[in-house]
Amino acid sequence: IGACWIRRLRDQPHEGTHLASTTHVLLQRLHEESRSEIIARARAQFQGPTEAFPTLVDEYETLAPRLRGRFLETFGLFTEDFESSAGSALSLAVSAETGRFLRNMVLAQRPTRILELGSSCGVSTLYFADALRTLGRGVVIATECDALKCARLRAHVETAGLDTYVDLREGDVFETVAELGGTVDMVFIDVWADAYLNLFKQIEPLLRPGSVVLADNMYTAEDAVRPYKHYLDEDPRFSTTTLDFESGVEFTVVVA
Repeated sequence: IGACWIRRLRDQPHEGTHLASTTHVLLQRLHEESRSEIIARARAQFQGPTEAFPTLVDEYETLAPRLRGRFLETFGLFTEDFESSAGSALSLAVSAETGRFLRNMVLAQRPTRILELGSSCGVSTLYFADALRTLGRGVVIATECDALKCARLRAHVETAGLDTYVDLREGDVFETVAELGGTVDMVFIDVWADAYLNLFKQIEPLLRPGSVVLADNMYTAEDAVRPYKHYLDEDPRFSTTTLDFESGVEFTVVVA
């Protein structure tokens, strides 16, 4: 959820010609809006002199992704990755780099049913849905509890012409999952980091051998997601690894 703060201050979206042109333009605008939000919040949180802020950005850029969460904490910069931030007005969008990764995962895995846990205003939803449009089939079940963000998500999906590929479920994510049946081929977890484990346990009945589960913010919310990571590491039903880029993405494959 909007996790890799300073990385996104310089994240210039360049989705390329493979995205539909309308979607490409829309995503450029949404990434710029998210960038502006993050700049404003990071500057507001930063307690040092204003002239030191650009240096902080430069230092952050040189760090390995796994060190960035601790670095932000040192300077009093925090993400909106916890349940206490529910209702935040921030768009909490994934970065363009993470979005391209999600899109490529869909193109490679060719899922027919994707479950997105924590959709916010729909940036990641657009990447998923655009990939499904390229494949010509499938649906992403988007979940979001905030009514205003749901309205923005619907508008973005409509603008991109992706309505056919998005099933938005508005309301509490735990209640939404409880109402789902069948199986899902891919899951993206981007809700409050301290809810990852409980939510994952609830979606387990929806998983099948071969299902892929991706979870964002493994580095930027390292302490909060540790129980989730430990659960996956200790269970032989899952093969999991943390991808060392952006805010840290847990890549899990259901084995049995």
